[in-house]
Amino acid sequence: MTKLILLLTFLSVSAGVHAAEYGPFCQWHRDPCTTMAIQWIGTEEKQGTNGQWLVGSAGFGYGDDDDQTVLEDMQGNYRSIYIRRPYEVPADVPEGAEITLAMRYDDGFVIYLDGKEVLRQGVVGSGVAIKSVKSHEADVWEYFKLGPVVAGHKGVVAIEGHNEKVSSSDFTLRPRLDWRANGKLTPLVKEGAKWSYLAGGDPGPNWTKGTEVTKEDVAAPLYQLAYRPEGGGAWGRPTVRARPLGPSDHDVFGVDLRGLIPGTRYEFKIARRGAVIGTWFFETAPENFQEGMTFVTGGDMFHNRELLDAMNTRAGREDPLFALLGGDLAYANGSKGGRWLEWVDSWNKCAVAPDGRLIPMIVVIGNHEVKGTSFKPTDAPGQDQAPFFYSLFKGQAAGGQVAIDFGNYLSVIGLDSGHTANIKAQTQWLSDQLATRARVPRQFVCYHRPAWGSGVKEDAIDIRREWSPLFEKHKVDAVFENDHHVYKRTHPIRGGERDDKGGVLYLGDGAWGVKIREVPKDWKSRSYLVEARSVNHLIKVTMTGSGFAYEAMTAAGEVFDGTKRPRRR
Repeated sequence: MTKLILLLTFLSVSAGVHAAEYGPFCQWHRDPCTTMAIQWIGTEEKQGTNGQWLVGSAGFGYGDDDDQTVLEDMQGNYRSIYIRRPYEVPADVPEGAEITLAMRYDDGFVIYLDGKEVLRQGVVGSGVAIKSVKSHEADVWEYFKLGPVVAGHKGVVAIEGHNEKVSSSDFTLRPRLDWRANGKLTPLVKEGAKWSYLAGGDPGPNWTKGTEVTKEDVAAPLYQLAYRPEGGGAWGRPTVRARPLGPSDHDVFGVDLRGLIPGTRYEFKIARRGAVIGTWFFETAPENFQEGMTFVTGGDMFHNRELLDAMNTRAGREDPLFALLGGDLAYANGSKGGRWLEWVDSWNKCAVAPDGRLIPMIVVIGNHEVKGTSFKPTDAPGQDQAPFFYSLFKGQAAGGQVAIDFGNYLSVIGLDSGHTANIKAQTQWLSDQLATRARVPRQFVCYHRPAWGSGVKEDAIDIRREWSPLFEKHKVDAVFENDHHVYKRTHPIRGGERDDKGGVLYLGDGAWGVKIREVPKDWKSRSYLVEARSVNHLIKVTMTGSGFAYEAMTAAGEVFDGTKRPRRR
């Protein structure tokens, strides 16, 4: 794998990554032509052993209940820790100023400035070759002069801290650097500052020098990301943001890339502690409509990895512009965080286009995103009952509703069919969204619970009453429903009846990667239905200048049903 040398890179990052990453995946919640949200799930390590440089806040130690970075596995395993970070002397420091060290330590330390030893306390030898350490308690702050400073100087401070013996009951290394002039102390490296640290490993012969380190190193997060148009150009390096993944030990990391070039393929790389862990590709949507553009859609995705991986792979092979995912994504029921890890992992590995790009997703909420698998169209619980869904995906701050515009040629609207929001409460929002897009020539809507199902379960009558009239009034081209674990396609429907000229097409019903249900034997008694089958599937939509082709296909790529419809606008 080609290794990217990032500006935000830590010293000595050749060691492997301990904790697993899941993803990344690409999501559209803003303008698909100029933005992309890239996200992944990761876990912060608790320890920096086995030769891996990490970042932590001073002080470092254990056994005293006053350490910022607790070395939980130090006692009985190793006796030394190595820390370093850059420092910069202000340009206006007066002549005669000097650096001072304030330290609380237990038991001994050696400090280096720019690779040169300037002070040692209680230690004979250095590094992994220490011979002895004198016992010392970290009861009070102690102060040491380290020598004169030069205005504007940039350098590296490195400290090795050692315990008297590996079985010691406690350890402390808590430094602070100041510069002193005219009897006044001014912070140079504040107490509690971030340091690169190596616990229990061999730092190597040149670890105290590190002239390539920059100020940004110690402020860098666990992950860094760099991106650029494929083929060259300057690397963009946005700040990676983190947020908790629901009530779990994992975090969601990601960036919202803006100002991208429409219709352009990008490469991006993610580094953990400066070590590149992967290279991926995505593509922005074109600014203008292109004949033959496609997307795939479906829901109810994950009963087991075999079914999920197979259909995700099919989605990638169809080379769509994006995937519209209609709820019941991980079947985590608002509580099983581990299923989200698997779901993200599968999408990252399987939903990949033939040219290697990741397929962006637009997501919609379903009942299995919610505690209690809630379908309560008039008494829905709040967003706090779907903690993983709302913490993992971007653009959901206002709830499960989403409206995405592709230039002036396509709009996709997602709704919450009674899982964390009441159906009627969304009617005005839906009406406004459709009205403002009256001139957009292609319009699709997606939600989870079907209004026009095959009889597997009760239909969402509230949706028929509240939303279907709006779909008809504003000439929505098609509505994608899910939830029932079967396939269905309706005639164009208007006012509850078949209307080939003025009706709205409904397709579904959510059988991406789940065990399918049996279609009722009397499904044909529902006059609005054209087809209903018990089969796992996704739906591929191909857009032309005059209309659409809808194809239902299996994971093997077999097209078992389809239709063509003209544009309604």
